[in-house]
Amino acid sequence: MKIKILGSGGGEGYPALFCSCEHCKAARKAKGKSLRSLSQTLIDDKLLIDLPPDTHMHFMQNGINFGEIENVLITHVHDDHYCPNLFSIRGTDFAPVLECEKLHVYGNADAERLFDGYYKLFPIRNEIRKSIVFHTLKPFESVNIGGYKVTALKANHAPEQIALNYIIDDGKSALLYLLDSGYPTAETLGYIGGYGVFSCVIMDGTMGLNYYVHHMNFEQDKRLKEELLKLGAANEKTKFIVNHITHNHAGLHEDIEEYFRASGITVSYDGMVTENE
Repeated sequence: MKIKILGSGGGEGYPALFCSCEHCKAARKAKGKSLRSLSQTLIDDKLLIDLPPDTHMHFMQNGINFGEIENVLITHVHDDHYCPNLFSIRGTDFAPVLECEKLHVYGNADAERLFDGYYKLFPIRNEIRKSIVFHTLKPFESVNIGGYKVTALKANHAPEQIALNYIIDDGKSALLYLLDSGYPTAETLGYIGGYGVFSCVIMDGTMGLNYYVHHMNFEQDKRLKEELLKLGAANEKTKFIVNHITHNHAGLHEDIEEYFRASGITVSYDGMVTENE
């Protein structure tokens, strides 16, 4: 399984668009891995996780054609993870040649509700609307999506909706994707512990050195790694990656790497690729 992190930043990006804090000023100067766009991940060049406003930029930078992607997973409908107005140009004279006839969007029920609400105000062409198919997922249920066994988990995030995390299993390796989320609840950890060994775990690192119940911080990332090892959900070959880094709670990329240096946890960056077996 090839995992490409297209965007590794939190909700405002890093540096944040309007911010002049010390972290944002330092990132603008340092550039490189310290520049973080909005969170998005691509699996094997064909299964997309989330649809932020930065999607067009991500695809141009990485030579990706969205018309060749058939399936999208949405974690939740906060606007840094889901921007349904991007669908308005999928077809007709905007995109007359599509490799995939249909685009299947999987997530909570709010993904379709928000889509329909937006296009009630700004009508979408009927041909384009018919090409986009929504599927509502429920926590702890597994479905086959494009040859992957995908299991939705209940994220500890966004109490106003059913936010989702995911297990993505290709039969050879399994990814545990925990963005956005606070520390997993006992119910979620119980399910994860009974699933098997994960080859890769991508963890929320939004809060850095601070705390908030609906996001994880760096100490919780370390604790979760140890808990997953004890549960038998991970082993010495499992890759642990911290993602969703924000300017309010963490410094430059090399500062975060120094924090995790002895932990066996890798700090993500835009464009990062990892192969898992």
